[in-house]
Amino acid sequence: KLSGISYEAGADLSSDQYKFVTLSSGQVILNTTAGGTCVGVLRTVADAAGKAVTVDGASGTVVKVEAGGTVAVDAKVQSSATGLAITAASGDHVQGVALEAGVTGQVISVLLQSEHILA
Repeated sequence: KLSGISYEAGADLSSDQYKFVTLSSGQVILNTTAGGTCVGVLRTVADAAGKAVTVDGASGTVVKVEAGGTVAVDAKVQSSATGLAITAASGDHVQGVALEAGVTGQVISVLLQSEHILA
């Protein structure tokens, strides 16, 4: 699967590795909308806007994501308002499925899926 697409950072992303990101004016920024759309997970970081970052976003890619709460194995996950993986809620955009359980602050493996809204 295609993975690791380079983008330009839209802000200081030095604290955002393994978090869900989105695009703003073609640049990568931390996702700040709980359950919102994302382009993927930030693999590499940048300490200022304009620097290159790598984002994993292809469906079928296994990525590392920081958990923002208790996440069970096989749970559908979405992004929190701070880019962390949390259990998806009805009406929110599912980013993937947890391949391992985790708790707040733990980095877990997630299988990215084509984004869809949880019924």
